Amino acid sequence: MPTTTSLSPVLILALAVLIPGYAVADPPPATPPGETPSATASTPSDSPERPAAPADAELFERAGRLLQSRCAMPGCHLGPDAMQALRLEVREIYRSSVNVRARTDPRLLRLVPRAPLQSLLYLKLLPQDRGGYRGPRMPQGMNPLGDEEIEVVRKWIEAFPEATWGPPPLGEATALPARTFQDGTLVNLPTSEPLGRHALDVRILHRFKAPVAEAGSHGFYGLDSDAWVSIGLAFGLTGALEVGLRRTNLHDDFEAYAKWVLLRQASGGPPLSLALRGSVSDIREKGASNTDRQGAQMILARRFGARLSLLLVPTYVTRTNYLDAADRRGTCAVGAGAELRLNSKTAITGEWVAPLRGVENDFQSASLGYAIATARHAFEIFVTNTAGAHTDLYAPGGDLDARKGDYRLGFNISRVYAAR
Repeated sequence: MPTTTSLSPVLILALAVLIPGYAVADPPPATPPGETPSATASTPSDSPERPAAPADAELFERAGRLLQSRCAMPGCHLGPDAMQALRLEVREIYRSSVNVRARTDPRLLRLVPRAPLQSLLYLKLLPQDRGGYRGPRMPQGMNPLGDEEIEVVRKWIEAFPEATWGPPPLGEATALPARTFQDGTLVNLPTSEPLGRHALDVRILHRFKAPVAEAGSHGFYGLDSDAWVSIGLAFGLTGALEVGLRRTNLHDDFEAYAKWVLLRQASGGPPLSLALRGSVSDIREKGASNTDRQGAQMILARRFGARLSLLLVPTYVTRTNYLDAADRRGTCAVGAGAELRLNSKTAITGEWVAPLRGVENDFQSASLGYAIATARHAFEIFVTNTAGAHTDLYAPGGDLDARKGDYRLGFNISRVYAAR
């Protein structure tokens, strides 16, 4: 009888060869990009091809597969035409990210071994209140990674062998300070938050004219009334300096401004944030007086723990009386504000602006709001006794008596387009 050879051992051997190459991601290369392994590394303990320890190998496999499945998409971080030349396929992650300076934010490296909070790749996965980075959250246009997935990426970065990859070049990469406030504006008052280098902010400030009590239910509590609207653009020239221009239909007022963030509160660093803001305003309403004004503000802010931030804004604006050309006085005021974060996206906000000297309205300015913020959007709905949203218009105070519950509704909405 002829001998029959079983194919089972052959199939098993073929599967044993193929499956490991498919199911297991490469460990990080043992030599940095652009270098070749030493020819003298001949012993197993010194071999540059030595695989990662079993525990690390599993972690690197999970992280690699996660980033590849969520980020290595056509038009994003896949292939030779990947966005900003950052490729996140399993076999390309390391050479295009580790100790490579980010093109969109030269302050940071894409991935710093053992330092996730200095790694832009990691910061862009976080909500802005956790990472302190204002820009598009990744994966862009898709659901963000869950907390467990983000934890995998964090542990993966912390497991990188710095002895292999070396320290960051020139020691320039530093962790970004946490955000003091969710947004660059509280209700009317500016905060100490920088817009960010080459970021564009489009902002609409909307105040309904009719007070809630006066409008009542028949006027839908003021929502059926006309509104004072300000539309503005701001652009980040650097990470600390921004300029902006806005216009409101209240007195046909134009305001150009610049804000410079001098200090940012940080652990082991400055105990508070400090910014300076200067503005130039021009009222173009027919018959108005003292139409050209200049404003100066100092912004002092501090975050207390994970939830509470406080703000103090001394303010001076010249020639704030638009009714009397003979009155050349300005307004000296102080603004105070607070933000109480309820979670990573929402907060209760409040502010008070008290004129101290010069031109004053009948009442001090008061506002209370509920804010929602993401990496690129901010929305706030509030009640306020103040009509104006520009510095020269709110500094003299409000026009309604907030102590008697007299107020109007309003909202702020903004969209930030950050450099990718």
